[in-house]
Amino acid sequence: MRERFINGRFLSQRTTGVQRYARCIVDALDALLAAEPGAERWTLLLPPGAEPPPLRAIGMRRVGWAGPGGLHGWEQVALPWAARGGLLVNLAGAAPAFAARAACVMHDAAVFDHPEAYTAAFVRWYRWLFRRLAHRARPPLTVSDFSRGRLAAVTGVEAARFVVVPGAGDHLASVAPDERWLATLGLDDRPFLVAVASANPTKNLAALLRAWAALGRSDARLVVAGGTHEAVFAQAALPAVPGVLAIGPVVDGQLRALYGHARGLVFPSLYEGFGIPPLEAMSCGCPVAASSAASLPEVCGDAALAFDPRDDAALAAALQRLLDDDALRRALIERGRSRAARWRWAASARALRQALSDDEARP
Repeated sequence: MRERFINGRFLSQRTTGVQRYARCIVDALDALLAAEPGAERWTLLLPPGAEPPPLRAIGMRRVGWAGPGGLHGWEQVALPWAARGGLLVNLAGAAPAFAARAACVMHDAAVFDHPEAYTAAFVRWYRWLFRRLAHRARPPLTVSDFSRGRLAAVTGVEAARFVVVPGAGDHLASVAPDERWLATLGLDDRPFLVAVASANPTKNLAALLRAWAALGRSDARLVVAGGTHEAVFAQAALPAVPGVLAIGPVVDGQLRALYGHARGLVFPSLYEGFGIPPLEAMSCGCPVAASSAASLPEVCGDAALAFDPRDDAALAAALQRLLDDDALRRALIERGRSRAARWRWAASARALRQALSDDEARP
């Protein structure tokens, strides 16, 4: 069996969905390998400055230096050289274009389907890279049946070649909620809804704010958590809306507290390759209202209150029901916990190992 290396660039990046996916897969994989000593040899290759995670069974090695091009240059040059003796597993979308042997998780086809959401340079690079990876990766991986279909359509690679290794939402189960932080935001005196999204235009935050403004609810608040990345996403200024609290990026204890006290999570995305926040919320007993677009029906099933993300009135109605309909909230909590239990990071890590083993067994 080939030695398996993991691209550790995600450890030097701010955490959005793909970095969360990579971190949780690595943690779950490490736990599986710790229970099977000697089963496989895995090494996490760390870029300069990355903080090593607490792993027991996966080895770690710091590789090279950033050099010209920063971490992008490191990923394209130093990383594939360090992994030349084995299989390089890339979990966070990006990957070296010329690695000798690599498995790559391509999370979605958004640069093809929604190029307006990204900078022009980002779109050019990732369209070229994803087409190349889809044809060369052994195997090409993705996170949902929706993404498999879209990637096949835009790269010309048969859908059957893509192996689905899904995300999950159980990573907050052991996280203690930061109740004191919640009180500092003034969220302990009236009901609130929470939205968790980066400032990517496909997250549809502008429509969410329009819907909230139309409700005119002075008795409740909408909390928007998430960061931005100017080098990746096309920027669009969001209006200031009464009752909306934009708090920027949050750490896990804060996120756990938000889910634990919110009347519900609203997730209005136009496009998701998978969509981790709805499962996070469900696993924490937080009711979910989610868009009916892209992969979200596949992930949420009947455990979320679905709405058309392009219909502001439907979105406003969903917000109102989360705030006011206690019977609906109880039903969503029950269905949500059941749904979230179907998606576990341990199962995702096992699916990854099986995909790699199956590919190695092919002639």
